[in-house]
Amino acid sequence: MFRSFSIQLKLILFVSLITAAMTGIIVTFHALSLEQSVRQTFFSQLTAITTAINGRYEESRSIEDVQQIFDYIQLRNRKVLGLTLHKTDGKVYASTERSKIGNASPSYVQRSLTENKAFVEQQTKEYGISSVRLMAPLFEDGATVGVIELMLDSSGEDALIREKVRTDIVTAILCSVCFLVLFWFFLQKVLVKPLYKLRKAAVSIQMGGRRHKVKMTASSEITEVADAFNDMVENLDTRYIELQQALVTLQTTQEQLVQAEKMSALGGLVAGVAHEINTPIGVGVTAISYLEQRTKEFSELYGQNRMKKSDLESFVKLSQETVDMVQTNLRRASELVKSFKQVSVDQSNEEKRTFRLLDYIEDTLRSLQPTIKKTKQRTVVIGDHELEVNTYPGAVSQIVTNLVMNSLIHAYDTDTEGYMIVNIQRNEDRLLIQYADDGKGMPEEVAEKIFEPFFTTNRSRGGTGLGMHIVYNLVTQKLGGTIQCASFPGRGTTFLLEFPIRQEENHELQSA
Repeated sequence: MFRSFSIQLKLILFVSLITAAMTGIIVTFHALSLEQSVRQTFFSQLTAITTAINGRYEESRSIEDVQQIFDYIQLRNRKVLGLTLHKTDGKVYASTERSKIGNASPSYVQRSLTENKAFVEQQTKEYGISSVRLMAPLFEDGATVGVIELMLDSSGEDALIREKVRTDIVTAILCSVCFLVLFWFFLQKVLVKPLYKLRKAAVSIQMGGRRHKVKMTASSEITEVADAFNDMVENLDTRYIELQQALVTLQTTQEQLVQAEKMSALGGLVAGVAHEINTPIGVGVTAISYLEQRTKEFSELYGQNRMKKSDLESFVKLSQETVDMVQTNLRRASELVKSFKQVSVDQSNEEKRTFRLLDYIEDTLRSLQPTIKKTKQRTVVIGDHELEVNTYPGAVSQIVTNLVMNSLIHAYDTDTEGYMIVNIQRNEDRLLIQYADDGKGMPEEVAEKIFEPFFTTNRSRGGTGLGMHIVYNLVTQKLGGTIQCASFPGRGTTFLLEFPIRQEENHELQSA
């Protein structure tokens, strides 16, 4: 979550933590200093009292005098809560609290006897208020004969320390807030606003806005970034012009390659159809020639008055058979010419029209029969003959042609039998065409690159690697659809095409 914070917020949080830590250290140090000063004051009071008691005790060596001094000190000093004299034998000999006299001394008295020096023992609540216990040795002729215990009221000093700490904390918070506000405005001026300015310029360029230099009056580091940005913008303009020129060249080259591929396919189609038409026309010519010869023979018989009924019947039968044969072969040639004419016109024409898709695909496959019949592969078209589409027939023809030729070249070995199936289905306003062959299939690394331009596994035999790339462009750009390829070695290849049944006007403009 911290990573998603802005740099300004991160810096303010960092400085706030540093400020809080420093404030805590300073306040703690100040509080400890005050406490040490108070302890020093207590220790000075203890020193003065013990000096007076030691002097009086060494003069009189009387416990009663010590008791009087205790009472006098407590009377004159309201902060004195109690005074007690502990002798080395572990008993109380004098105290402002008479009930303690004669009792055993507490265990903490032993420390003062052992260390033989004065010290502040601890803070207590023995008298119901904040108090401090101070211990000091009692001397007689330089020897320690007891311990003086002084209890002082420390509530005032404690309150003073607390009040001082509160004042320090409030002052530190106010100073920190003022510092953070100034630091925030400082960041806004020297860091955030210049960065926002750079970001605004970058977004403007991204959205295609006007490219202009960013003028910056900030720190040297930000200025260097702005200069680098301006240099990048200048280089971007140059690169943009270069890319535009390269794109135009690429588009022109692509169009030329596509047209060359179209003409190459059309040239092969012409050669195949011409060869295929020769057969029915040759049969028709032979049949007519034979009929002509028999007609001459029949005329001679008629002219010589040697015609028999059997000759007439034989000639009529021969004529009918010849007519049927010629008619059948001419009809076959006519269908080939019709299919070739429609497909060739559509491939050279970019206009769209409404047509029956399944019949049109059958016409396309019929025009490919001269090539297909040289192999042992067969084509099957499945779908509704009544299904009409409004799209570009030339694109459909070229797609089917390239898919079939791709299968014939790559999917089958010589003398291998197989089927190429075109399955047409309708899904509401979308058209689904599944083209599948039962050939050798492809490994995954080849299937992933099949639509890339100039990628081919048959370059040694003249493959250009443009056939499937053209199919991809026709489906995605011309027809506004999608195409997917699925293939596994030994399990054939399947192409799934999907595009609108009716081309929209906006897509036509886009394709143009």
